[in-house]
Amino acid sequence: MSRLGFRCLLAGGLLVSICQADPGARQVAPEDARQSVPSPSVQGGRQATGAKSPWRNATPQQKAEIEALIDQLVLNQNIDPNDMDAQEKAWDTCIAAFDKLSTYQERAFPQLVQHLDDKRPSIPFRNHRLDFQVGKACYWNLYYQLQDRPDDYSRYGYYRKGRDGKDHPQPYWKGTPFDDAGGVKKWLAAHRGLSYPEMQVKCLQWLLKKEKEIGVPDAESYFRNILPLKIQILKRRQQAGEDVQAELKRLQKIKQEKRVDQIPRELLPGEQVDR
Repeated sequence: MSRLGFRCLLAGGLLVSICQADPGARQVAPEDARQSVPSPSVQGGRQATGAKSPWRNATPQQKAEIEALIDQLVLNQNIDPNDMDAQEKAWDTCIAAFDKLSTYQERAFPQLVQHLDDKRPSIPFRNHRLDFQVGKACYWNLYYQLQDRPDDYSRYGYYRKGRDGKDHPQPYWKGTPFDDAGGVKKWLAAHRGLSYPEMQVKCLQWLLKKEKEIGVPDAESYFRNILPLKIQILKRRQQAGEDVQAELKRLQKIKQEKRVDQIPRELLPGEQVDR
């Protein structure tokens, strides 16, 4: 966010999340950083994400670093509200800590879960009206890592059109992959045996299923709301060690060439299926 934009938000009394629109514009590290580690202190345990294995555990040093980063999610409440530079710096500290936590991947999950009820003040990473707590920041860190949506998926807005031509809440606003399990803590416990990319696949598959249930009103909606998820799932399956290169290349070509003839007919309105 630009300095001017940040100051406008502060001046208006609306401290919205830097994440702003939910669909993929999240504050987590870039893909390269999320699939590797930035410094020797984050290294340790199983490094190859391609092989199936349980979670990688944090070393004592990493645990200390993770705890320090969670502490940095706390928003300084002693800043002069008229000091925009100090306010912006405080927000930047929270955002940097949030990003850095993502690079630890599943090594940070146990500590993030421990802080889910942490009531200390923070900045919102999604809901700019309710989520001003460290515990909420920890939740959204887990959420954005696990439901690793691609940048070209979806667009801003609560609703989108379905195959029936009606407005439907976009799935990521209406629910989460964790709901049926009773929350993220129980979901993680149930999937403890999966690797990091395998957990991402589970969450992306939940989202894809919901999008398919809504369907699409036209080809453009398919290329925006469904195909990017299919491609992302294949990328994560590939990182988990599966041989999906041929199918991945096929779908990427369909997306690049906007091959309307390759859209599954059952996702489109009836009048388009008959054409």
